[in-house]
Parts: sequence; C-alpha cells; structure tokens
Amino acid sequence: MGIHPSHSVTVSAPGKLMLLGEHAVVHRRTCLVTAMDSRLTLRLTLAPRGDRTFTIRAPDVGVEQVQAPLTAVFAGEQAQAYGTRFIESTLAVFHEHFGLARGVRIETHSDFSSRLGLGSSSATVACTLAALAHSFAINLDPQAMFELGLQAIFRVQRTGSGFDLASTIYGGTLFYANHAPRRVVPLNAPDLPLVVAYTGVKADTTTYVNQVNARLARWSSAMHSIFEATDRLVAEGRRALEGADWPRLGELMDMQHGLAHALGVDTPETAALVFAARAAGAYGAKLSGAGGGDCIIALVPEDRRATIEAALEAAGGQIVRVAPNAPGVRIDARGSRT
Repeated sequence: MGIHPSHSVTVSAPGKLMLLGEHAVVHRRTCLVTAMDSRLTLRLTLAPRGDRTFTIRAPDVGVEQVQAPLTAVFAGEQAQAYGTRFIESTLAVFHEHFGLARGVRIETHSDFSSRLGLGSSSATVACTLAALAHSFAINLDPQAMFELGLQAIFRVQRTGSGFDLASTIYGGTLFYANHAPRRVVPLNAPDLPLVVAYTGVKADTTTYVNQVNARLARWSSAMHSIFEATDRLVAEGRRALEGADWPRLGELMDMQHGLAHALGVDTPETAALVFAARAAGAYGAKLSGAGGGDCIIALVPEDRRATIEAALEAAGGQIVRVAPNAPGVRIDARGSRT
C-alpha cells in the first residue's frame, strides 16, 4: 500500500432527504432519495511515522477531542465517544481490508445539525472512507465504497437499508432498490421545488425501525401490504419525478405520509407541519425519514413558497434552507507533502 504524496486531505459529503419509501426500503423494497446541498466536511491528516493513535475532533456532536490507540478500534472495543462511533467503525473496516499502519487525525464540521435526521452518520462514513482511500492511494469506486460503508454502519447499528449511504456517495437523486442485488440508479430529475422544515424533535432512527419491526411481528400480513403499497408509490413517484409532474408527485407524497401514519411513526409534531403545508397550498407534504420527529418535506408551487414557509413556522417548524440534487462525496482540498 503506497501512501499518497499529500499528508492531509479535506473531503465533503451531502446529507439526504427521503422522498418516498420510508421503512419499506428496510424490508427489501425500493425508495427515492435526493442528496441535499448542505454538507459534512472531514479533514484527515496522517500522524507522524511511528504514531499508531487516532485523534478525532467533532465539535458538532459534542466531541472536543478523543485520542486512543488504533489497536483499540481493531479489537472492537467500545467507541471512545458516542459521536465518534461511525468514524471508529470505518477505521476498523478499512484496516481489515487494506491495513492501517499509521495513525490519523480527523476533524469534522457539518453545515447541518445531526439533530435533523438528514444522514450525518452516513456522510461521516463516506467522508472517512474517501479520505483514507486518498491518503493511502487506494482506488475505491462508488460501489466498493458503498459495500465498505455498509459494513461500517452495520457494526454500529446492526440494521439499516443503505439508501442514505448510497445517496451521500453517489449524490443527485436516486432510485434505490434494497434487494439482491442492490441497485442504485441515478435519475435525470429536474430540480425539486422542496421546502424542508424541522419539527424541533430529534428522533432516533434505530428506535423507530425497531418499533416498525415489532408491529410487523404482530401484524405481518397487514404490514407487508403497507410495504407493497409503498413500493408502488415509489414506482409511480419515479415517473412523476422524471416528468416533473409536481401535482402528481405531491399526491403520492400525501399517500406516503398516510402509510407512515399506519406504520406508527407519525407524531403530532410531524402531522401539524404536514397539514399546515397542505393548507397553505403545497402540492403535497410528508415526513422524511424514519419518523418520530426530525424533518418534513413539502413540494410547493414557487409562487406559494413564501406563504407555505410562513405557515410552517407558524405551526412550530424551523425552515431548513437546503436544495436537492447535490453532488456526492468528493475531495475538496489536498494538504502539503509528507
């Protein structure tokens, strides 16, 4: 393994917004997802030769600095801090495949809060893999990065569909199929007229995935019918998206939100924002992601955008200024020579 001539590199990756397919995608179905233009940035610097420690600074998630031997990560010991667990799991996966004989210094900063549920964990994994691959001159195409990233995420969460990781690696707007073999299909989609609002409630994805799984165990037939209906919404939504048929896509989003309610992941906070957006003239609105809080999205006529945003704020939402179809993970800057 040859070391790249630069000893530091800065990488960034986008967050994501789920358009259609919540929870069904976890159960081997499909979804539509778009990358947003707010990004997580990670700077990786190789430690001096002979230094076998890693140092992580991630103030956005409350980690001022942690430092530990690389051997602790390789041995699968508990993460040094809650906010560093995805970086540590990625270091371990990279070492298993390529070796990691030199320490690293990592610092992260995000344009968007990890509270919003917009995929900061997957963006962190993608950035860490891209930075390590660059620093150690490893050629990782998007598919290889995706497979390694799934391993890193599974070490932490023990579950997950991978759609958010695909979005942050590939960027743009994607059709994603979570079955064997997985499919990631970039779509030629025009700019989506979206408004995004945060409910003010931070939700834990794993908690709500487990909650849906518990309902699935009790009501298998009914729940699988919901997943199958969601799959059909995704197929129809893909056609509407590619044809820029916003009224049709908005109606599909409304139906998707109704199915999320049936799954048990809607809340008074998300429902209030969804209905406020619809009443103000949105084509459609729904929660985006696992539910339980986090963000809602509304598809809006441009001449109603300001009115809809005001209605969402009046209903208790916080407008999140983002745009869809953002580029995927990328090298932003290279540092000095070793």
